[in-house]
Amino acid sequence: AGLLHPRDFLNGLAFRTFHSTQYMRHGADPCWTPEPDVVHELIGHVPMLAQPAFCALAHAIGVASLGADEAQIWHLTKCYWYTVEFGVVREGEAVKAFGAGVLSSYGEMHNMAGGQAGLRPFDPFQKQPKMSYNEGYQKEYAVLESFEDGAARLRDYCRTLHVDLPEEVRLAIGI
Repeated sequence: AGLLHPRDFLNGLAFRTFHSTQYMRHGADPCWTPEPDVVHELIGHVPMLAQPAFCALAHAIGVASLGADEAQIWHLTKCYWYTVEFGVVREGEAVKAFGAGVLSSYGEMHNMAGGQAGLRPFDPFQKQPKMSYNEGYQKEYAVLESFEDGAARLRDYCRTLHVDLPEEVRLAIGI
């Protein structure tokens, strides 16, 4: 239970390690949990981790985190939060759940689809809003025009953070 420091979590992605939890949300409120739980991991993340394009994106975020300073880590964390965790994607005229935090929570999905929260275009080069995970459902979701477009934008941002990594690290992470 609990959250890892963002640097530790993101660094794990560089080494193709996805940290998860064994915690189970409380039965009194099955529609929402303030931190990731096994339902979130299995319903939200596991299907995405079976997709090579998603794994490549997670790896790029992880690699970018290796040389990031503290401000960049927090920006990357927010980009991750507003895409992988709570992103939505436009499909025609509809806006559909994409992020694991939306997909794994009936209450969050109802909040997103019911118009209770704002929608904004996702731009990783812009300052991201404060993350909200203790205050109930999200107040705003980032909209990707498509997964491919959002992933390309995020990879472009990640490339701006690349630093010269030692050869043994490059070999270890496969770049």
